[in-house]
Formats: sequence, C-alpha cells, structure tokens
Amino acid sequence: MSLSGARPWPFRTKLGRLALPPERMRLWAIAIAIIGLVPIDTAVANGGSDWPAFWSAGATVGTVDLVDTARHGMWQVAHGLPADFFAYPAPVAYFWWPFALLPIQLGFVVNTVLMLALVAVAAWFLTRVFDLSPEVALLVAFAWAPATAPSIMGQNATLAVVLALWAIDALRRERSLEAGLACGLLMYKPTLALPLVGLLFLRFRWRELTIVAMVLMAGYVVGVVAAAGDFGWPAMWWTQLQPQVAHNLAGNADKAVSVPGVLGRIPGIPWWMPDLVAGAIVILSLRGLIRAPIAEAGAAACLLALAVGPRVWGYEAGLMLPILAWAIAGGLAEPWRTRLVVLAVPCGLFWLVSYFTVISLVAGVVAVATAMWLWRWRPWGPDPAAVVG
Repeated sequence: MSLSGARPWPFRTKLGRLALPPERMRLWAIAIAIIGLVPIDTAVANGGSDWPAFWSAGATVGTVDLVDTARHGMWQVAHGLPADFFAYPAPVAYFWWPFALLPIQLGFVVNTVLMLALVAVAAWFLTRVFDLSPEVALLVAFAWAPATAPSIMGQNATLAVVLALWAIDALRRERSLEAGLACGLLMYKPTLALPLVGLLFLRFRWRELTIVAMVLMAGYVVGVVAAAGDFGWPAMWWTQLQPQVAHNLAGNADKAVSVPGVLGRIPGIPWWMPDLVAGAIVILSLRGLIRAPIAEAGAAACLLALAVGPRVWGYEAGLMLPILAWAIAGGLAEPWRTRLVVLAVPCGLFWLVSYFTVISLVAGVVAVATAMWLWRWRPWGPDPAAVVG
C-alpha cells in the first residue's frame, strides 16, 4: 500500500528467489538516498566544490567583472576564491545575487537546502504527470542520486529538472503560458532545454514557442543590465565559452554521461563519429516525439538532452527522473519494470566514483534507456500510440 492509499504499489514483490516487499524496497531506497548525500562533507571541506563560481557570479552581477573572463578571474582571486569561468548566460547570474549577500559558506548551506527542497518539488510533479503515489515519487526522486547531486556540490541542475517537469505538466494540461515560460526559463541551461523546445516545434506549439522567444528577449535585456550595459554580451560570452568548454571536457571526461561524450573518449575514433551518432539518435527519436502521448514525449525529450548533449555531467542526470517515472507508471511492463528500475537506480550512486571507474555507470543507464525507448518507437515497428490511445 502507498501512503496515499489511492494507488497500488507499482513493483513486483518477488523476482525469482529475491523477495522485494514494499518494506524492503523503501529501506533500500532510503539507504541509497542517504549514501548519495554523504559526500556533502567533502564539498564542505574543499570550500563548497563548485559553489564559489556561482557565488562570485551573484556578487559581480551588474558589473563589468561578470562576463569578461579575465576580469572575473581577477575579481575571484582578489577575494580569495579560485578563478573559475561562469559558463551561464549573463542574466542567470541574478539567480545567485541573493546568495552573494550572505557569507559564502552560509550561501552554500542555503543552496543545499533549496536543491533538496526542489527534489521534493520534482517528486510532486511526478505524482501529477505520471500518476505515481507521493510515496513512490519521493522514494524514486531521492534515491536517484543524480537528482540530489547538485545539493552536495553547490550546483543547480535540480532546478532544471523542476522546470522540465513543469513544462511537461503544463503541456499535458494544455497551459501554453506555463509551458512556454518553463521552457524559456530552462534555457538557462541551453543544452538541456533544446530537446524540449524542439518538441514544441515538432508538435506545432506556436503559442508556447512565442512565449519562449519572449522569455529569451527579456533575458537579453536583463543580460545587458547584468553585464553593466554591454549590449554585445552574448557575443563575448559565446566567444569565451568555446575554449572553456573544451578545457572542461578534457578535465572532467570521466563524468560525461552522454553518448557523444563517452564515444569521444575512445582513442582513435574519428572526430565526426560522436556527432554522427548523436544525429542518428535524434533522427530515430522523431517518430516517438511526434506520435507519443505528450507526457511520454516530454520525458523522452529530457532523456535525449542527456543522451545527445555535447557536455552533460552526472549531476545533470536528474533529468532521468521523468523517464524513470514514466517506466514505473506503466511505460514498462512487468517483470522488466521492476528488474530494470531496481538495477538502474543504484547505478546512480556511481557518478560519485567516476574518477575511479573511468566511465560513469550513469552513462550506461542513459544509453540503455535511450536504446530501449528508440526501439519502442522504431520506424519499422508497431505504433505504440495506437495501443495507448
């Protein structure tokens, strides 16, 4: 029984000789969630992990020290912080402005609490979109370690998960304003937002796309203020972004979870091969994105953001939550639903040790989930939408 008493337990209670009663599943999920949060002590010990980069962006927003990489780095060093490039569009820095009013350590704590609260918000959206019980939604959201990862390292990708789920929920409810606003705001991480924006094009959602465009135009204007009146801030940001991303990819290759990110690490592979495979994945996904029920299509768009993104790390794989919830809610039939979910969720913990495993196991989960969904909507196969209705 679920805590709500309204929805049945979605998993099998026994697989072969392995007993999986709800009580045991709950304990396992809670244990995985706790293990995923334990490394927060490491972040505290090393100065907040990635947090100084965001705190300094909030502290320099509205000044000439925000967008210019050289000036930004000098400001950071002058204030006792490591020099680190701010990879987000200029207007996004305003998100961290309130945090910069606090001492940096306190700001880290507040960010941690906020990101964990957003995991709970994501679980609430999972109950709305996929009709999961609150209990199951909370267990899955907190047990999937990449969803809580941003809280322990001063990151913010959990916000992207909530915005993506808000967009999917709004599309399901035919709320154009909400869907467009959610997708527009998600453009603070463009590579994660583009598949959902692409879904809007494929579904001819012109109202939503208009709102996305309005959000982007407003963002440009806010960015001018954030960059101290520099109307050309997008060009400066983009020019400086390219070498920084290349350097980041080289230094954090083990954290990559996208298919191109993993393929690009294979010695001797042609430079064009990762892009070719990413393009093939996108082409094969078109049938499903066009034909699938909108909640499934939205979940698949989030999965594609992870699968084909040029730069996607383990802590951004919280975007797996929609497709996991879709699978649990009936997207996968038993016994494979329980088998695959029970196997996949613990793999989320291995983003923590990708330095030692060389390749993150989260990348394996992303690749397998992508392959399974593409097979479901293979061009020569039956039409699942005809079965779903």
